[in-house]
Amino acid sequence: MNFLRTILFYLILVITFFVGSTIALISSLFIRPRAKAFQVAAHIWAKLLVKVSGIRCEVRGAENIPKDKAVIFAANHQGAADILIVLACLPTTFRFAIKKELFKVPVFGWYLRSADYFPIDRKLILSVYRTVENIIGYIKEGASVLIFPEGTRTQTGELGKFKRGSLLAALKSGAPIVPLAISGSFDLMPKGSFVINPHPVKFSIGKPIEITNEADYESKVEEVRSAIEEML
Repeated sequence: MNFLRTILFYLILVITFFVGSTIALISSLFIRPRAKAFQVAAHIWAKLLVKVSGIRCEVRGAENIPKDKAVIFAANHQGAADILIVLACLPTTFRFAIKKELFKVPVFGWYLRSADYFPIDRKLILSVYRTVENIIGYIKEGASVLIFPEGTRTQTGELGKFKRGSLLAALKSGAPIVPLAISGSFDLMPKGSFVINPHPVKFSIGKPIEITNEADYESKVEEVRSAIEEML
């Protein structure tokens, strides 16, 4: 049953991607900034795919998202479906970093660039600093950004350590950090497998946390991590 559902999922993924891309392209002629059309389309596309996959998402704490300012969303990273879940569950548009190899995929890479998502090479330290600068730039433009402070997917399902400097953009930009906790996605698509195992997912949105000075940086990073851990 899961195998058949997976085939249906990928079939619909491909068809709706091309249909959605066409609609987003046409809409972008009338919407400014242009990237917003592609981001809204990604949100609708993700909601459809989550429904088709059998993932049952319970969203809590949407009222905690500030409505008048750009924020940095900081989420834990349990599985391959996490970005799809965040795209579907967050009631706002945002930018996020994607590994640079995906930008080379025909059509898909074009969509990523059109949506103003940005590449990252996790092997290069310089790329990490460039990502911080990208995030600061987006915040100044009034755009929110999603990051995964762990830097990679958990191997055990437990919340991992945050990468050093992962929340530096919040300190430098002054943007509040909104903690996001994804619980239940670890078993949806085990690492190395493309088969989807429908599973309930709890998506929790915490209250904003601000890093106002460098002296408080480490303690605030731990506060963000603790907030995510408590919501899991």
